[in-house]
Order: sequence, then C-alpha cells, then structure tokens
Amino acid sequence: MNTHMIRILMRKDLHLVAAPALAYSAGGALALGLMAMPGQGFYYAGVVLLITSLMALGFHPAIATAVGERKGQTLAFVMSLPITPADYTAAKLAVNLLVFFVPWTVLLLACIALIHALPWIPDGLIPLAVILFGVIGASAVVILCVGVASESVPLTILVQVGTNLVFQGVIFAASNHPVIKAGMAGDTILWGPTPAYYGVYAAIALVALASAVWLQTRKTTFI
Repeated sequence: MNTHMIRILMRKDLHLVAAPALAYSAGGALALGLMAMPGQGFYYAGVVLLITSLMALGFHPAIATAVGERKGQTLAFVMSLPITPADYTAAKLAVNLLVFFVPWTVLLLACIALIHALPWIPDGLIPLAVILFGVIGASAVVILCVGVASESVPLTILVQVGTNLVFQGVIFAASNHPVIKAGMAGDTILWGPTPAYYGVYAAIALVALASAVWLQTRKTTFI
C-alpha cells in the first residue's frame, strides 16, 4: 500500500469534513448541556439533539467524502494519483472512522459521567444510553461502507433511512427488556443484554468493513 498517498488523501478529506464534524460535535456538547439543566423539557430536548447530532456526524462525512467525489466529478483528480483502489478505500475508511469515533467516544463518556453526576437523572439509564450510542456507531459504519462500495447517493441515503428505522426498533426493544426496564427508574446499573448488543454491533461493523474492502480491492481501476 502507498501509505504516503493514503495520508495525503486522509488530510484532504479531513480538511473537507473538519468543519461540519466539529459543528455536529458541538451540537452534541450543547445537547449534554441541555440534559444537565433541571427540567424534563430541557432533558428531552438534549436527548433529541444528541441523537440528531450523532446521526448527522455518522452520515454527512460519509456522503461528502465517499460519495461526493464521483458525484462532484472530482474523481478524475484522484485517478491521476499513484494509488490503487485499495489505497483509496483505506484512506476513506480510516478518515471517516476517525472523524466519527473520536467525538463519539468523547460524547459517550461525557454522557455516562453526566448521568452519574446528576441526582435527577437515574443511573439506571446508563445501560440504555450505552446501547443507543452503540447502534448509532454501528449504523455509521454501515452507511460509510455502503457509500464507499457503491458510490451511490440514493443507495447511501436509503441505507441511512433504514438504519434510522433500526434505531427506533432498538430503542423499543432495549427499553422494554426486563433487566434494562427494571433499572431505568433507579440508581442501580443493570447491564443486562448490553454486552450482547455490542457483540451484534461489532459483528455487523466487521462484516460491513470486510465487504467494502473486498468489493473495492476487486477493482483494478476507479472507473
């Protein structure tokens, strides 16, 4: 692999998506600030803003970097560089995973700390929060991989809509799981099925990444 050119492509894409990624991260920070304010209205507004910011962070950079070059007809420049489709794929995956999972991790840890620190938010909500962060993370990986492999805006948007529906299903299933539900109103943290959820998330993410890499490495040109 041409690691030098991969780093150049990563810097180019990072420059392209740094501003929106920072904006969505700031939206997540603002959401945590709203959640910290007394009052149920502020709390729910913060939750909605946090979910929206994380979903946008997982969707916008993938569209801008993985799909945007062909749609914006700038792929010809990339084709002129001494790289292979495998190098191109590695750069796209690496920069998008970095841009998403660094703020995702920070916001997840901050959310856990916030719930634990504030007396009016039950600690029993932490497992549910962790599960929901996880499904957003797995969805971001799937969206990215579909964007890289297909280079299709309609298909990537369709997958994004599908992952949003899955997110709603996970909210329903997790919040109604007997163990999670039993702890949500109190300060006892009951992890229950949380490890199993993360096992599924990890499997989905690994299959998506492996599929994207396999499909891209089969290509001999960018056309």
